[in-house]
Amino acid sequence: MRTWHDLQQLDAERPWLLDCGLALGIASAAMLSAGTAATPLQLGLIVAISAGYALRRRAPLPVLVVSGALVATMIALGYTTAVIGAGLFLAAYTVAAHRPLRTTLIGAGYCLTVLVAIAAAFPERMPWEGFGTNVALFVGAFTLGRAGQLHRRTARLEAERAELASWKQQEETRHAVTQERLRIARELHDVVGHSLGVIALQAGVCARIVDSDPAEARSGLLAIAERSRSSLREVRHILSAIRETDEPDCPAPGLADTHTLFSGFSDAGLRLEVERLGEPWPLPTALDHTAYRVVQEALTNVVRHAGTDRAWVRIRFEPDRLELRIRDHGVGAAGPEAAGLAGMRERVGAWGGRLTAGPIEGGGYEVVAMLPRDGDDR
Repeated sequence: MRTWHDLQQLDAERPWLLDCGLALGIASAAMLSAGTAATPLQLGLIVAISAGYALRRRAPLPVLVVSGALVATMIALGYTTAVIGAGLFLAAYTVAAHRPLRTTLIGAGYCLTVLVAIAAAFPERMPWEGFGTNVALFVGAFTLGRAGQLHRRTARLEAERAELASWKQQEETRHAVTQERLRIARELHDVVGHSLGVIALQAGVCARIVDSDPAEARSGLLAIAERSRSSLREVRHILSAIRETDEPDCPAPGLADTHTLFSGFSDAGLRLEVERLGEPWPLPTALDHTAYRVVQEALTNVVRHAGTDRAWVRIRFEPDRLELRIRDHGVGAAGPEAAGLAGMRERVGAWGGRLTAGPIEGGGYEVVAMLPRDGDDR
């Protein structure tokens, strides 16, 4: 098996070497078949025909045509062609194996013409029984050659298909990894950004009242400690997806948890007016979590950038969509769209929803998110 594999590799790397060896072998066998009675002309024809076989893969059809003419000449001169003529079947196979169908049909037509001419001109050298045998052999050679070409083409297409499938799988894996990184980055941004914003606000309040109202300052510091522990738990929960630990997953927060969220902001000094409208309908867990994060990020931006201690939140369930509206009466946006707002757009867009954000008339800033009930409002 190893020897056959080595021959295949050698044939792929140096096809001319095996073709030359084949031509030399045919020439030697033909000369031995001719014996000592061979004339110089016969030997010359044998050498010429055999030399052509060495070029069978470089120029298959010319080799078939020239070799066929020379073999017909040997038959006309009365020389034996039992060995040298057998090489024509190999030449016919090569034409069919390495050239288009049109060239193969031309080669087949040429071989049939030569056989008919020989059978008609020299019936004693090629009786009609021999003619039928040669026709069958040529048909077999052309058929095998064509089948070999189709097999190689199929194998090449299968290899290309496998390569494309592998490339597609790699791209899908890379895309999945990228999406997961973005998801984790958004989660960390939402959790850490929100917590640090609230902690900074509470710390500022405590610093102002630490001398005048130590008890209230102490209460604020305890709230900061609790907020820090809560945020640390959320960060650990997010990072557990990366570590793939066996710890049970904590449920992702949703709109039902916004009372805790609002309480945290209120403790930090942000006065909130919350309005809930419509008959709530069941939210998919991921969509519920998206709604929670939108509210959280919008309020965090109020704390960071608005320069106000008041905000208004409206959560309205409509028959076909969920509307989230967060408004403040502060100084408006702090500058170009930040990563938090971009993350909200990505979250909402993933559900086929829309998010708008910008200054409002009379001062302040408003974030509005529309999340379709069926997850596809486009």
